[in-house]
Formats: sequence, C-alpha cells, structure tokens
Amino acid sequence: MKAAEVREAAARVMARCDALAGISETPGSLTRVYLSPEHLRANALVGEWMAAAGMTVWQDSVGNICGRYEGRQSGATALLLGSHLDTVRNAGRYDGMLGVLTAIETVQALHQRGERLPMAIEIIGFGDEEGTRFGITLLGSRGITGSWPESWLSHPDGNSITVAQAMADAGLRSEAVHQAARRMEEIAAYLELHIEQGPCLEQEGLALGVVTAINGARRLNCRFTGEAGHAGTVPMAQRKDALAAAAEWMLFTEQATPKHHPQLVATVGTLSCSPGAVNVIPGEVTLSLDVRGPEDRALAELLSELLTQAEAIALRRGLRFTADEYYQIPATGCDIKLQQALTRAVTEVQGRSLSLPSGAGHDAIAIAERWPVGMLFVRCAGGISHHPAESVREKDVALAIQAYLKVVCEVAGADHFPQEKPLNVHVSATLTAFNQATVEDARHQIAHCVALSDWRNAMVAGRPYASLESLLLTADELARTWDGEALSQALSAHPRIGEKPPGAGKEADLSRREQSSVSDTDSALNQALRAGNLAYEQRFGQVFLIRASGRSGEEILDALERRLANDAQQEQREALNQLREITLLRLKETFQ
Repeated sequence: MKAAEVREAAARVMARCDALAGISETPGSLTRVYLSPEHLRANALVGEWMAAAGMTVWQDSVGNICGRYEGRQSGATALLLGSHLDTVRNAGRYDGMLGVLTAIETVQALHQRGERLPMAIEIIGFGDEEGTRFGITLLGSRGITGSWPESWLSHPDGNSITVAQAMADAGLRSEAVHQAARRMEEIAAYLELHIEQGPCLEQEGLALGVVTAINGARRLNCRFTGEAGHAGTVPMAQRKDALAAAAEWMLFTEQATPKHHPQLVATVGTLSCSPGAVNVIPGEVTLSLDVRGPEDRALAELLSELLTQAEAIALRRGLRFTADEYYQIPATGCDIKLQQALTRAVTEVQGRSLSLPSGAGHDAIAIAERWPVGMLFVRCAGGISHHPAESVREKDVALAIQAYLKVVCEVAGADHFPQEKPLNVHVSATLTAFNQATVEDARHQIAHCVALSDWRNAMVAGRPYASLESLLLTADELARTWDGEALSQALSAHPRIGEKPPGAGKEADLSRREQSSVSDTDSALNQALRAGNLAYEQRFGQVFLIRASGRSGEEILDALERRLANDAQQEQREALNQLREITLLRLKETFQ
C-alpha cells in the first residue's frame, strides 16, 4: 500500500470504531451484548463495510457476521481473520472491533488492486466473546468450531431470557446452531489483531507485538482458619491469627511467582476477615487466588508450590488451610509458523518485533482447538481496556494495517499452510506411545508413578493427551481428590526414607534415585532417620512420606521432626500433598 492509502485506511478504521461505539444500549457509554438489537445493528453495518470491500456477506446461525473474499479458484481454503463485536458494560471502543475493522482494510487493499490470492480471505465478527449477557464466553467462536454444549441454549440472562429465546427474538433458530460449524478443510489458519490490554508495548516504545500464547488460568477460593481472640488479652506468641497467615502467604506468592517463569502472574484479588472487628484477632480469612501463565506445566508447578507453602504456613501457626479450585483454562499456544510470519512483517514495518503472551482471553482460544492461530497486538495507551479511556493511536493502526496485509499476503499467498505445534506444547515419543497403547499397556506404563489403580484407570481413560502439560494437569486434578483411604493404599508400596529398596523394578529404581541424597555412609544421619521413622509410624500408623528428590538428608530429617508435631488431620493433608508431588515428578520423568 502507498503511504497515502495507509493513512486513509487507518483514518477509516478510527472513524468506523467511532461509528460502532455509537451503537449502544446505554446512552453516553458503550454496551453491546450478544443477540441484542444493538448487536444486530452492528452486524448490519459491518456487513455493509465487508460488501463494499468486495466480499460476499452472511450472518451465520449463531449470529456471527461473516464475509468472504474469494481466492483465485472458487471454493478455495480460506485464511480466517477476525475478532469480536460485543463489549463489556461501559466499554472502550477498540477491544474486538479494531481487529474486525483492520481485517476489512486488508481485503479492501486487495480488492482495490483487483488481486486474488491462492487462498480465500474470510473475516468474521464474532457475536460473543465477552460473555457479558449470559455469563458464557466465546459463544460466537465456539459456534464455528462446533463445540456448543447443548445446555447453553437453556442458560438465562439477568432477565431470565434464555439463549434459545434470545436467538428466536433475533430471528435465529436454536435448532440450527450446528450449521455455523465449519469443516476442518475449509479453513487453513486464523489470525486475530487485538489491542494489547497491557502496558508492555508502550513500555518498549513499540506499536506492534507478536503473541506467543494466550495465558492459561487457574482460580481458587482459599481459606485460613485459626482462632478469634481478644486483641488485648491474647499474647502475640499464643495467637492463631488467620490474617497474619494470609499476609505471609500473599507476600510469598508475590516473591515466588516470578522465580518460576518471568511471564507467570498471581493475584489475590479478594480478602475477607471474620469476625472483622477492630478489637478481635481474625479467626478466619477467605481470599481468592488467580494464577495465569503461557505454559501449563509452569503454571501447575507454581500453583503446587503456592498451595504447599500455604499449608506449611498454616501448620507452623497452628491453623488450617483449604483451597477450592473453581475455574481453569489451559494455555493456548500460537502457531510457530504464524508467529514467524507476524514477526517478519512487524520487523519490516517498525524495525523490530517484541514477542509476548496475552494475559486476557480471546476468540483464538476456541479456534485453536481446530486450526492454527496467530495474534498481532497493537499498543493501547496505559494498557487500559474494558474502560471508556481505552485508546489507540491512528499512526499505530496504520502500521498494524501494513503488517497485517503483509502477513495475509504471505500466508494466503501460499498454496497451503504447513501446520506446526504451538511453542508450549511438548509431545515426546513416550507420550505418543502412551496415547496409542492398549489399555493394559498404558496402565503398565504409569504403574510406577503411584500404587493407585483408580488413578491409573482415570489417566488412561483421559487419553489422548495433546501435550505433557495437559497430561500433568489432568494428573494434578485427579491427585487433589485423594483421601485418607487412597493415601493408605499408596503408602503400601513406599519404602521407609533411608531404607532404599532392593530389586530391579522401575519403582525401586526410582526410589533409589530419589533418595540419592541420603548417604549410605552417614551412620549418624541414618540412625536419626531410623529413629524418626519409628516414632512417626508409632504416632500416625503409617510410613513417613516425603518428596526426597531435591532435598538433602538433613532437610528430610528436619521435615520429619517437624511433622511429628502435627495432629492426625494436619499430617494427612501434608502426606497427601507429598504423594501428589512424588506422583507428578515421576510422571514428568516418564514422558519427558
């Protein structure tokens, strides 16, 4: 595109963002929700712009507005571009809309030149990404992937209007939802342009960046339970202050998170103290934990450490800690080939490129379940989004259009798109063999990890696993359901610490390696461990269990002596946590 054409295109995008911002159910602010009259008006307007750019336009059976710019041959596989047209309440005018409108400009540029590519170009304005109306996200993008749960149709909004009724009110048929689904061979890949919704590009002084992955997330409700007491009469050394424990854990969370991975984040967003009086020691604190990151394995390891530390803090202070995970979504890796193409284009238009993850969710999450995805970020002022102050620069939009067009021409200019695994997906030959093995062989392959047949059966039933990360995530979820009965069963196969088992079996070999830090020649240490094991077994009626890998013999002995002071309930929780860590460690070693 010539410089004047780029400037005109950017100005047109900005003006169209303003026009769409005027289509709102709330005067003076922007709110546009799925299947509302405003949503349908926005679809109609965007459809007019698509048609003016030479596209065939239709609205699909779940309310997405779609346009197709045909390739050199009719019926060619399409490169899909898009984003969403719905908003949160009191929204900004660029989140979602910018991606749809810049995509139209890439087609407009091809149409003005009369140019057709080997692939067709399709643009889609998704009807629902935010989930504002029904509390369900990605309805539009899950429509084209064919992954709508049937239960969604009966889900009500705040006015008790179900999705099915809203569809009928909008002139759509709920029984035709499946017709929005696209066949795999129809689409080669998906590209999405979006505002960053964060400050990284602005801090780097760059207009554009390339997304590596959309962060996975885990959310938990957590609770420290101690004892309320009189603020004036209970000595400091005798308090069981739930708030002090929570504060210690929050500080640990802040310090430990960046040590695991530079792009991991953890947030305690809510905190509630009970009884909540100025002259009463807090006896109970409930708080939320939100952890996110671009790699599932690193995320699971961080969460494991944070929960282990919370339990340790509670035990040391004589409190109880519980955590209930109520939400999780795995990380979505962006396709390597698309990242490379985006990086080349961004480098060409702005001199260098920055790769970064997305901390927010996008329609690409759903699309990635079926097709390769790539994302281009555009700088937004102050990293502000989901707010009327959301702002982008017109000159940044001009650069984005140039980069976007270059990528579209490169990808859609090929006869086919070579699909690659995302950066964060690790699939070993051993995992592939596990996925393809018979049930009995697969059970045998993981039998050494833990002596729990129900766990092995569930792991085998969960096949196939797309990555080591997804396998470990499933294993961790299953392990968090274990109880005292499972612990007793598993402990029957564990040797005492310091008494390395003989034999040539895989589990025996693992145990010997895990206990390699316990020196056979240190008689004093071994004697102390034997005495500690005996005292532990007399107190709790079971073998002392600890993840020995990475711990010295002295550290193991210290932990044993500390845990002897636990009550039965506290020790069961700690032993179960150690069993989970050992199992995940062995599983990871098996499939790496």
